[in-house]
Amino acid sequence: MRVNRLSVILTATAIVGCTSAVATNFRPPLEAKLSPGAKTGAPIPLRIDPNAKVVIATVPNLPPAPYSDAQAARGERVYDATCATCHQSEKFIGPQFAADWNDRRVGDFYQLIRSSMPVDNPGGLKDQEYLDIVAYLLKANHAPAGADSVSADTTFMRQHKIAVRP
Repeated sequence: MRVNRLSVILTATAIVGCTSAVATNFRPPLEAKLSPGAKTGAPIPLRIDPNAKVVIATVPNLPPAPYSDAQAARGERVYDATCATCHQSEKFIGPQFAADWNDRRVGDFYQLIRSSMPVDNPGGLKDQEYLDIVAYLLKANHAPAGADSVSADTTFMRQHKIAVRP
């Protein structure tokens, strides 16, 4: 296989750009904690890199992500049935969620929960259920509802932010 100079230059530029990103506003993303009544399944062996960091940049100049009340209501049902068994609501509803996720792309949060939750079956929910959970958490954190719903469209996800208040 022949490698041309342009692909080498582009790859090197991407690597340098990614490694030089400033992580001054690093916040831990989810921090799941089991609630006292959590039902757990069989242990899953996980490989954890203690040095790994998730860097999610703030984007204050984007418009807030809209959601519909119907979508948020569906999300509340899914959250209560799936997420609340492990996650205490204080982490996702209130000042902690606002501090961790305000002014960040809605797509970053969606991708994080879609790729890592539920712990025993990451990605095991339907895409619409993940979107509904995001809508519910926006509503629960006092984001204004809109005419549109949270959408899995990549452009939508990149061009809207989480705008909540505690």
